[in-house]
Amino acid sequence: MSSSAPPSPCFSPHPPSPPQQPSPPQRLGRGRGRGWGLRDQKPHSALSLKEALARAAVLAHAPLLVLRAPSGMMLGTLGLWVPLPTAVRAPPSRRTCVFFEAPGVRGSTKTLGKLLDAGPGPPRVIRCLYSRCCFGIWNLTQDQAQVEMQGESIWMALVLLGLFFLLLLLLGSIILALLQRKACRVQGGPEPGPEPEPEPDSGRDWSAELPELPELRFSQVIWEGGHTVVWAGRLQGKLVAIKAFSQRAVAQFQAERALYELPGLQHDHIVRFITASRGGPGPLPCGPLLVLELHPKGSLCHYLTQHTSDWGSSMRMALSLVQGLAFLHEERWQDGQYKPGIAHRDLSSQNVLIREDGSCAIGDLGLALVLPGLTQPPTWAPTQPRGPAAIMEAGTQRYMAPELLDKTLDLQDWGTALRQADVYSLALLLWEILSRCPDLWPDSRPPPFQLAYEAELGSTPTTCELWTLAVEERRRPYIPSTWHCFTTDPGGLRELLEDCWDADPEARLTAECVQRRLAALAQPQEACPSPESCAHGCPPLCPEDCLSTPPHCHSPL
Repeated sequence: MSSSAPPSPCFSPHPPSPPQQPSPPQRLGRGRGRGWGLRDQKPHSALSLKEALARAAVLAHAPLLVLRAPSGMMLGTLGLWVPLPTAVRAPPSRRTCVFFEAPGVRGSTKTLGKLLDAGPGPPRVIRCLYSRCCFGIWNLTQDQAQVEMQGESIWMALVLLGLFFLLLLLLGSIILALLQRKACRVQGGPEPGPEPEPEPDSGRDWSAELPELPELRFSQVIWEGGHTVVWAGRLQGKLVAIKAFSQRAVAQFQAERALYELPGLQHDHIVRFITASRGGPGPLPCGPLLVLELHPKGSLCHYLTQHTSDWGSSMRMALSLVQGLAFLHEERWQDGQYKPGIAHRDLSSQNVLIREDGSCAIGDLGLALVLPGLTQPPTWAPTQPRGPAAIMEAGTQRYMAPELLDKTLDLQDWGTALRQADVYSLALLLWEILSRCPDLWPDSRPPPFQLAYEAELGSTPTTCELWTLAVEERRRPYIPSTWHCFTTDPGGLRELLEDCWDADPEARLTAECVQRRLAALAQPQEACPSPESCAHGCPPLCPEDCLSTPPHCHSPL
């Protein structure tokens, strides 16, 4: 077959000649020809060349048959090349098949000898042998076209063509879905997968420098993660939390321990570190341990699920939380000791614990990062993150700042950028605390506790969904209209939250500034204890002010 499409005859060759020694068969092109045609009811006799050309001249001008010779077209994966007509009208009776050959086709009809003229030219006429032919495959042996396969109607080609377009549609749909998924991942970052297995520590023997604590007792598991388990236990008769690491997470243990042991990190609103040890409960493998202060009231998420808090208690939780974060972010010298700035990077209501007095303590420094400082001593050489991916690593995706979701964190000044990302997470925690304050719902009871964005995205949002909501649409948790009626500055709570979760990181408040502004709002407005006496007037509670979905929350402690 030439580089162009083959000709298109329907099968009406000469009838078989008397038996004789057959010569080796010849094939037209690659042994395959196709055609569209009609037939008449004349007996199956061969047409002379003159008769064929005469009929071709007539049929070429017949109004009921319009055929062209396009290049061949491949149907799906069948490997079948079929020249398709531009238009075919209903076949009348007593018609003879006709085919057209494009002038550019060379070598396709030359092998037919006397059956057809060699070379391109006017339409040729042959007769179908068996049926109303549409397309076929034939061999040429001794100037006779021997039919190998012949179609019954044009519908066979149309069915094949329909299947071809269905395959194209299916393939296009698959490609479109893959492109959309890839675009979503580029915008929102990779979808979270299984937590990768950390490599076993290849450095010095970690157990040699850790003491065993025979008096340490394990009581019950209160939280379990990928490579860590938090136990409630006792040490020297006092309740403690024991964070046990697997032997494959020694590097994670060493990084968190180094942060807890930084000089000057002691603060009332940071979970207190007691000691590091090695061991395990009963027959479980021995691993590194962090022994920490235990807070029996559990996490902020657990507490808010079970309790509501009046304005004073809510402000105690909020202020203590802000004070703890401001302390972490602060770079300071105290009593000759240098305390660097630290970004938490995993602020969530599961990682904030409730103390006995109702205040908050920030825990879980597993992802915390020491920040570059301005006043650090010359000998200070903290471990630096290895590359942009390590800097942009973050914890609970629900609380991730927009610049972390779309990978636009400022890597030139990453210390400031990580502080700003923490403030965004802080704003979501403040919203969760305030949502359970009855004083901010004067006309109804506080709705059941919901995590930030749970009303919009449910309990398990994907990174792509969060990116769409927080980055593309710039939406934030709903602030009811009644919240501005209980402070000395109407609208102060809304402005505070909006200034903390602003889409522009540079426009956000620092943790220290949040602390000052929140303290100014802490005292309720005496002249406005209720909507009726509020000088500014509180709008009635809207239906969307009421949330309904119960939270999905697990307390680590």
